[in-house]
Amino acid sequence: MIQQKQIYIITGGPGFGKTELINDLRKLGYLCSGEFARDLIQSQQESGGNILPWKNPKLFQQEVLKRRIAFFDSVPGNSFAFADRGIPDQLAFSRYKGFGTPEILLESSRIYRYAPQVFVTPPWSEIFENDPIRTESFDEAVKIHQAVLATYTDLNYQVIELPLLPLKNRVDFILHAIPKI
Repeated sequence: MIQQKQIYIITGGPGFGKTELINDLRKLGYLCSGEFARDLIQSQQESGGNILPWKNPKLFQQEVLKRRIAFFDSVPGNSFAFADRGIPDQLAFSRYKGFGTPEILLESSRIYRYAPQVFVTPPWSEIFENDPIRTESFDEAVKIHQAVLATYTDLNYQVIELPLLPLKNRVDFILHAIPKI
């Protein structure tokens, strides 16, 4: 059974400014998810765990999916929220990494439908940087970005590219673009 909620996804390649946008929206009082994959990698590295994409990709995928579904379910039906990536991102990453199209991700992408408009942070070399969790080069990040765009487009979402503007302007752009509930 398809479930649709007004959860606006903010997505794009790694290092293009998604998390900063989410953090700013959270500071303004909006309900926002974390970046579950990044959070899981960080906690597993700190605890010496093995639920990591390079150690146990299937278990990692399952745990991130569980967290995304839990966030989806936690958003009241009569409100809206923002998410730092969504289930379709997992599908895109799986395809990009050569794991194909896991049925659980495809089915979950069909069942859990987000708001029709998806906000995309385009490649922006001036703000891109690596860290211990984000290890991709800029070129790899652009390829991931392309896989993410193709996946959301294939799933019939309206992709809205954010302008390369300061953070406050990007936040204002998003808030003006969403239908008021």
